[in-house]
Amino acid sequence: MTNDKKRIAIITGASSGFGRLFASELERNLDLEEIWLVARRDDKLVETASMLERVKGIIIKADLSTPEGIRLITDRADSEIPFIKVLVNNAGFGRNEAFEDGEDEYYSRMIDVNVKAPVMLTKKLLPYMDEGSKILNVASSAAFAPLPYLGVYAATKCFLLNFSYALDEELKEKDISVTTVCPGPAKTEFFKTHPDSVGGLKLEDPKKIVDKAIRDMKLQKNISVYGFQMNILRFITKIIPRTYLAKFAGKVKYPK
Repeated sequence: MTNDKKRIAIITGASSGFGRLFASELERNLDLEEIWLVARRDDKLVETASMLERVKGIIIKADLSTPEGIRLITDRADSEIPFIKVLVNNAGFGRNEAFEDGEDEYYSRMIDVNVKAPVMLTKKLLPYMDEGSKILNVASSAAFAPLPYLGVYAATKCFLLNFSYALDEELKEKDISVTTVCPGPAKTEFFKTHPDSVGGLKLEDPKKIVDKAIRDMKLQKNISVYGFQMNILRFITKIIPRTYLAKFAGKVKYPK
């Protein structure tokens, strides 16, 4: 059914960090013809595309906080009718601040990018997936607990985690798997003001997180958590009441 269709991967937030690493590692691990690289910064997307050696990098400059940005991707899929082997919903952002100090527009845009974009892109692009297709939703270890001063961000990642678990179950009969990646602090732009650790947790190598995510994706695992410290944190958050988790987390210093 899909043999005559162009085999592609789509990665949002592909201009740096995890998105850029997913591009290079998917090229290495999968039989693809194109990787559609999506982000707002086209100069950075050019850098990502230049790193690809075997697979053609297709640059799509799009602001996923807007319906127009989402349509740029879905309209192209409607036009080219590819076989989407992997969709990586990686775009997202957040910052540390008291909730009452945050601008309305900032929170609205965060929800649009972190929640609405992956939901709508997945919905619109599912018709171009088939048996063996994979969806990687990049959430965060912030999904495991309520985080004062990162409350909206953590809530969006919790949404993405629960949505992914549910969708993975729904799509089993089609042999389309959904894996949620829940990285802890890593050496990316998000933690650039914290060179070694944050909240007592060391910053991990983002490539190792991505490598594990791809291994877990191939195994059709519904969650990918890298490293001893994050797996311990995940276990702890399952047994401690959220009231106490919020109280403890409120004392942690996160990046601005």
